[in-house]
Amino acid sequence: MTTDRSTTSSSAKRLQEATTSLSKGLNWWFGKLNEALPARVRSGLQQDRLNLVLEFQEQQLKLSSGGQQWLLSSPWDSKTLPEALKKVISKAQFVTLTLPQDMTLKTSISVPRSARNYIDNVVRFEMDRVTPFKADQVYYDTGAVIDEPGTEQCSVELYLVPIDQLKTILDQLNQLNIQADRVIPHEFLNKPASNFNLLSKSEETAVKARYQRFQFSLLLINLLLLVAVVSLPLMEKQNRIDQLKDQVAQLRLQADEVFDIREERQILFKQQQDYVELRQQQNSTLKLIAELTRLLPDTVWLNKIAMQESGLRIQGESGNASELIALLQNSGQLTDVSFFSPVTQNPRSGKERFMISAQLMERINDAAE
Repeated sequence: MTTDRSTTSSSAKRLQEATTSLSKGLNWWFGKLNEALPARVRSGLQQDRLNLVLEFQEQQLKLSSGGQQWLLSSPWDSKTLPEALKKVISKAQFVTLTLPQDMTLKTSISVPRSARNYIDNVVRFEMDRVTPFKADQVYYDTGAVIDEPGTEQCSVELYLVPIDQLKTILDQLNQLNIQADRVIPHEFLNKPASNFNLLSKSEETAVKARYQRFQFSLLLINLLLLVAVVSLPLMEKQNRIDQLKDQVAQLRLQADEVFDIREERQILFKQQQDYVELRQQQNSTLKLIAELTRLLPDTVWLNKIAMQESGLRIQGESGNASELIALLQNSGQLTDVSFFSPVTQNPRSGKERFMISAQLMERINDAAE
């Protein structure tokens, strides 16, 4: 039973994909045939149909057609529509919905010039990299492709709107018996020659042209030729997608190698810094011992020398411990020289036991820097 359901689901999915591909091929073919028509014929066809323009603005809907305008506030209800507007909606043959700027996301994508003929596939593949969404989560379309001077790149502007956000508006329009054929940002409203349509790139919504008498006659004449022509661009686009996937995989491998080299470099640099610091500490210690040997009389016996951060402690015996303070104070390496504890007498040797503390000037300066 499970196998039958899986087979049925798989067949339905393949049928849906084939239908979608055929729909895209028909739209592309009709677009090319329409471009081949004389300007006078195209103008006549445009004037022969009734257009309805919807402008969505802050929960309000502005409807325009043939010089007439209506403004509807949310919530929309078909029962409260003026009779004149109902007639326009019923006769409208092409509906355009415009969205405000704050509802659409706009960004720019740079691709190699060799891929300019496959912009749709490139944008779909790169969608989750250049935007927070995946291609199946948005309605989207692209503007004109512009070559970047001095490079082998070209750039294209990408406009998109989340499916859930736009679907809510489309469902509200359905309550008014309005089905949008074209959805555009408001800035495209005054560009009638533009083929821009956010719906045209979605797999869930297809353009439904209601006035196709001339296109229908062309379909009957060119149907057999269409079947052969549609398959070739689709195969070529799929091959290009596979090539781009291979290129992306190679670039990712190179990026991983670069990150590994950078990490190794940082480790080596840290080890080098630790080594230099250790050498500096050793040199500083040797200099200090040499300085103490030079300053202290031969009659002084040192039992212990302790260094901690910028501090120094000296413990030993001397015939005259009080003179050591002045000797050490005159050193260029020590400062704040003083007895750390009271001087005591050693009954055996007869010498004075002392413990002196001081600050190392070199380390104090390093800490200040």
